[in-house]
Amino acid sequence: MSLPNINVVRGRIEKVFEEDIRCCLMTAYLYAGRISEVVGKASPGDNTVARGPVGVDARLDFYKNGNVEEECVIFSVKTAKREGIIRNVALPLNFEPWAKKVYDYFKDFREKTVFPFTRQKVGSYVRENKVFAGLEYPIEKYVVVKKTLELKKEVIQRERHMRAYNLHALRHSRASELIEYYGFDGFNLATYGGWLYRTAARTSSVMDRYLSLGWQSYFPKLLKRRT
Repeated sequence: MSLPNINVVRGRIEKVFEEDIRCCLMTAYLYAGRISEVVGKASPGDNTVARGPVGVDARLDFYKNGNVEEECVIFSVKTAKREGIIRNVALPLNFEPWAKKVYDYFKDFREKTVFPFTRQKVGSYVRENKVFAGLEYPIEKYVVVKKTLELKKEVIQRERHMRAYNLHALRHSRASELIEYYGFDGFNLATYGGWLYRTAARTSSVMDRYLSLGWQSYFPKLLKRRT
């Protein structure tokens, strides 16, 4: 049981007809993000906070190290489940084929919300238009604890299984690509995707905040042509 081929996932996204949905999916993928980090509106009663970007949350910069100088776009992402802590997602324009497309889309919005709609709208579009039809991704073994009518705890163990490919699966696919193709380690992945990074010497919350800004630590690994 494994994730679908990365090129298949990217190809499905590129074929989405509606530009706003297509760029939303590209952004979620490039962020290795949760969809709530991309959309700018939450439905009434939603249990997630919409932390989507405005146009100026994407900027151009340069990575310089010795003889290496690469133009890049840096996205400022408000990280979900971490109180919106900002992390920098940096992508080389000459190596990541979606980087300029997404940056150009952001540019037109300036101070306005780039994706002013809900995650439900994106999810409905993906399902109704069968964007990821036939694709699945693995769910690892996990435990669910429920309370019975007698107020007792019922522990249910879910075995590893496959689930229809969905918006959250984009985060898994991107993380897999970063590790398998670009050679990211745990530190790089935490910095890029907003996961907490823990070692034997536990980092402080202040250190975590600064680590999330350090795009230069992983950027050289992204200087690799896609096949």
